[in-house]
This record gives sequence, C-alpha cells and structure tokens, in this order.
Amino acid sequence: MRPPSPRRIAAIARVETKRLVGDRLLLGLILLLPIVQILLYGYAINLNPQHLRMALAANDARAIQPMLEQARSQPAVDLTGPVGPPGSAQEAVRTGKAVIGIEVDRRPDGRPPEVQVFADAGDQQTVRDALGVLQTRIWKGVAENYAGDQTPEVRIRWLSGRTASPSINLDWSIAPGLVGMVVMITMLFLGALTLVRERETGSWESLLATPVTPADALIGKLAPYLAIGVFDTGVLLLAVHWLFDLPLPPATWALIAAAPFFAGAYLILGFAFSALAQNQMQAAQGAALFYLPSLLLSGFLFPFEGMPRWAQAIGWAMPLTHYLRATRDVLIRGEGALSVAGHMLPVLAFEALASVAAILAYRRRLD
Repeated sequence: MRPPSPRRIAAIARVETKRLVGDRLLLGLILLLPIVQILLYGYAINLNPQHLRMALAANDARAIQPMLEQARSQPAVDLTGPVGPPGSAQEAVRTGKAVIGIEVDRRPDGRPPEVQVFADAGDQQTVRDALGVLQTRIWKGVAENYAGDQTPEVRIRWLSGRTASPSINLDWSIAPGLVGMVVMITMLFLGALTLVRERETGSWESLLATPVTPADALIGKLAPYLAIGVFDTGVLLLAVHWLFDLPLPPATWALIAAAPFFAGAYLILGFAFSALAQNQMQAAQGAALFYLPSLLLSGFLFPFEGMPRWAQAIGWAMPLTHYLRATRDVLIRGEGALSVAGHMLPVLAFEALASVAAILAYRRRLD
C-alpha cells in the first residue's frame, strides 16, 4: 500500500474546495448559520428576568405597602394590577395571568405577617428567575422596612393544576418541551431529505413518468412521515410519564390529536427546503438554519419573557412555541382540550404559509 502523497492530497483538496465554492447556496448557508447563532445567543437570549407578571393580594393593604413599593421599583417584574383581596393572587397564577402570586396575611395578634408565594409550575424556567428577583431584591428591601422580629415568614408553594405543593419535580420544566422538540427535529429533517434524496437517486423522475400525478406522489411520500410524527408524539408522552413521573391527564388526547398539525407544519417546511436544495447537504443546512431559532426562541431552554420584543415576535411565529405551551398547559397546569385548540391556531397559520412556500418551491423545481 502506497503511503499518502502530499501532492495527491493537495490536488483532491483543491477539487473539493472548488466544488464547495461553486455551490453558492451551501456556502451561503454555512456562512449564515454561525452568524445566526451569534445573533441569537448574543442579543436574543437574556438570562436576566424582564417584565415577569406578578400579582399581589392582602387582607390589609398596609401590610403589603413596603413590598408594593419595592416591586414597582424593579424593572424585572410587572404588577398585573392593584392589590387584590385574599385568594386573588393565587387565582391569577392558576389562570395564567401571572407567573408569581403573593398573598400577605397580616395577623391581628402582632405576629409577623405570613406571606405565601404561589409559583406557576408550568413555566419553571421563568419562575425560578422571578423567585431569585424576589429573594435578592424585593425581600431584602421589605425586610429593611420591618423591625427585626417582624420580618415576614415566607412560604413558597408551586401550583400544578389544582394542586399547591411546597416542592415540584424540577424535571417537569424540561420534560414537556422534549416532546415537541424531538418531533420538530425529526419532521424537519425527514421533510428536508425526502425530495432531494429521491432526485439524487433518480427515483422521483421515474415516479413522475408513471400515470401518478405530482400531487399524488407528494401526498403519498409525506403521509407515512406524518404518521411517524403522530406515533412519536404518543411514544414520547408515555416516555416522559414513565421517566419523569409527569401526569397524563384526560386532555392528553388533545395533544395527540394536535400532533398531525404540529408535525405537518415542520414536515411541509422541510419539503420546501428539499425542493429548493440541489443536494442533501444543502437541505440539511437549511433545516438546521430554521430549527435553531425554533429551539432557542420557543421558551424551551431560556425564559421567553427575558427576550427582547423582536426575538419574542420571531419565537411567537414558531410552531414549537405554541405546542410547548400546549403541553405545559395540559400536563402540568391540568387544563383541558380547549387550551390546546387555542394554541393550535397560530400553528395552522404557519402550516398554511409553509404549504404555499412548498408549492412554489416545488413548481420552480419542476420548471
């Protein structure tokens, strides 16, 4: 066996470099992907809490005045309204109007006020930041307004559905998002590689040479992948139930019923990339360029409220954002099927736009 030759290696490297430079679409995607990541990590993701919704309630407004003044001075929190009657802050968290609810009970026997903090277990990424703000900024200022023996005693209770608990399974903050994330990546890449792989092997042209119409071929090719997306959703829901002890309430069927729309949105988008791409590498790069913003701006890994407005607007346009909220509403907050239906409306709008893009790309490829 002959040893490696520097001349042969250099010659092959030159050929491969010319091939890469000649593929302008792939070269553009390779250069664009790192820029997108830098922009997202540098400007869109902000780990400092911003504008977290907080509700206050008390049986005596004077007992909550020091806390009210401290909260108003903090840009990290936004009060949802004036101080409400006892129980109103807890209900605001339960209904999703606030992520933190503070109930202050001023006792007539002179003992320190009792403070209950109700935290939304369905959005732990955001809530943990809010609790940090309460502890390091607001409570410190409140304690300075009381005598040493009058510092409020604080109890934190996590709201999950109709249950309030002093502790919560921290795995629940990530488990619901895993379902949507895995389905998103699977569908996006399956769709992106479908058409371009068929063109590279020559089987797509052979199929179109038969009496089968392009629409028949397209639907027939994508239908099995859509079934895979629905199947994966059911398997993943069972997996997070067994692995993380996440409850599966009766409305879980609504998540499975919504899976064809969620999976179909990314499958069709992937097909649009496949129709535009010249080869599988281009299709894969295009899919990666889209799934990274979906992953980073959906609230799955980083608090959604901490992002700037432009990043929230992009995140809101992503189907993963809405399916993530639907899974949290059902699996953690215990809400019903109507909540899932409400979250699916933006997904359907995205799917319609993706379908238009896929049809235009496909017609361009046929031409």
